[in-house]
Amino acid sequence: MPTTATLLRRAKQNSRKDMLLSAFAAFLTYFCMYGYRKAIGAGTYDGLSALGISFKSALIIFQVLGYMSAKFIGIPFIASLKNDKRTLYILLLISMAHLSLLLMALIPLPYNVLLLFINGLGLGLIWGLVFSFIEGRRQTDFIALMLSINFIFSSGVIKTIGLYLIYNWNIPEINMPFAVGCIFFPLLIVSLLLLNKVPPPTDEEKKERGIRTPITAHQRVELFRLFMPGLICIISINLLLTILREIKDNYSVEIINSIRPNSAPSIFTLMESLSALVVLIFLISLSGLRNHIRSLLRQHLVIISGFLAISICTVMLYFGKGDPISLLVLFTIGLYLSYNTLQCLFFERFVAAFKVRGNTGFFFYLMDSIAYLGSCFLILNKELNHTTTGWLTYFIGLGILFGILGTLITLFSWNYFNNKYAAQNT
Repeated sequence: MPTTATLLRRAKQNSRKDMLLSAFAAFLTYFCMYGYRKAIGAGTYDGLSALGISFKSALIIFQVLGYMSAKFIGIPFIASLKNDKRTLYILLLISMAHLSLLLMALIPLPYNVLLLFINGLGLGLIWGLVFSFIEGRRQTDFIALMLSINFIFSSGVIKTIGLYLIYNWNIPEINMPFAVGCIFFPLLIVSLLLLNKVPPPTDEEKKERGIRTPITAHQRVELFRLFMPGLICIISINLLLTILREIKDNYSVEIINSIRPNSAPSIFTLMESLSALVVLIFLISLSGLRNHIRSLLRQHLVIISGFLAISICTVMLYFGKGDPISLLVLFTIGLYLSYNTLQCLFFERFVAAFKVRGNTGFFFYLMDSIAYLGSCFLILNKELNHTTTGWLTYFIGLGILFGILGTLITLFSWNYFNNKYAAQNT
């Protein structure tokens, strides 16, 4: 008969296996999603235009509009999600996005840009579906951080694959996004099979992190009212970070060409992989704290540090000081220190610290719906009102402004949540 020590050792081993399975399955699934979203960024589509703006910007705007629409849909959809059909939803939505890339290649300009709205609409719900498999666990912080590396790593890998198909396989730019999707589809099936094997939270984890349940429309309104000043700060911070992320990701080919023309396609993977490694190592230190409010306050310090790095790097780029590629890598590290902390750690600990009965999906989709709307506006503003301004110059200007503004908002947010927690626990 096994001793108590043996049973405890087996329980720890099983827990570790479950954590690794959850992290790998979630990472792989979201990595595959990027194969259907970010490939359009690998092309420049020089000489093509649609609807009065450049063809690439038209594609990005319609994709982001679809992505944004999905975020608004996701506010009630993910918040009230039941678990039995999550895997099927992911497969159907990504398949819809892949089909839209095929139709984009077949339908003539300018009508094909409309297909990117469908692409974004399908992909915008994937984060909430994947995260629902891993939230509410003792190791959710670590698993979420592994998942979040996709924000950095996958974008560079997809661009490298897309450029490789263009330069080495002579695949036309218009066909390249669908071809990239074909490469990822078998991997997607494997990832979904693994994701479906992720076990639900244990009773002990439910007690520690709270039970994650669907929440009604009335409950969502009351939650927002209860934490409104702080949530407005978090939404604003996410808005600034998402705009910077979308412009850097979607126009990184143009930005790099301005800095270092004729760079090898591998430069994107190298830059993003280095940034991803540094961000992961740094943020893992946040995942071990058992005290939820202390974790929240430390996250604010990390977000402020990221905004300061954004400001410093863009100021140096503006004045031409230092190696521009190194500064872009440091900018990326600062951006994703802030972005990944907010996206992957904040609401998990917020729900636990303030004993919110519900799930994190509502908060994710509330802040992301507004963020992608702002991203569309800034890209359209560049195309219509700053036609002679290069993407590098536009990017630097936003970085300086948003870095300073984001630091100030984060300080206010830190003060609000600290005081709110003290008031609730006195």
